Amino acid sequence: MVIAVVILIIGLAFILSQNETTPVIKEVKRTVGIKGYRSVYSDSTGGGKTLHSTDLMISGKPDYIFKRHDDLIPVELKSTKVSEPLEKDIMQLVIYFLLIEDNYGIRPEKGRLVYANKAYEINNNYYLREKALNIIKQMGNIKDGNLGRYHVYRSGCRTCLYKDICQYNNRRNVL
Repeated sequence: MVIAVVILIIGLAFILSQNETTPVIKEVKRTVGIKGYRSVYSDSTGGGKTLHSTDLMISGKPDYIFKRHDDLIPVELKSTKVSEPLEKDIMQLVIYFLLIEDNYGIRPEKGRLVYANKAYEINNNYYLREKALNIIKQMGNIKDGNLGRYHVYRSGCRTCLYKDICQYNNRRNVL
């Protein structure tokens, strides 16, 4: 039994060391400036485990999570070029902060949004967390049908992220 555990540990160490030396991981670490961190999660090929929070009723898959000591940093890659980070991407990263805290028991201090032309460091602060929690609450209200009268324009429904759960989708009160 002890031999099997030792072999398992050696095998895992080998796999983790291989992940650290892949060209993709090296390039991500170089681009976002997180030397000294090691990759503990990757969804770069779509095979990453979905992180869940049953309390908040959210789930998600960050592109990468890097770790050094007791510090975790989620990294989200974006293919667009921007002059400043987009609000929707910041909120996505904040959701990853909440998911990491629920799944790993560590509250990340910051995360990185990496666009095609620039990388941004986003701090995990009270204001952003509260904003994300309010959005989650609003989404729950929409899902439960507890939203007051609201005028929706058909052009907005086509691109809305919540159209599948929205009580106003495919209804007559859509203008």
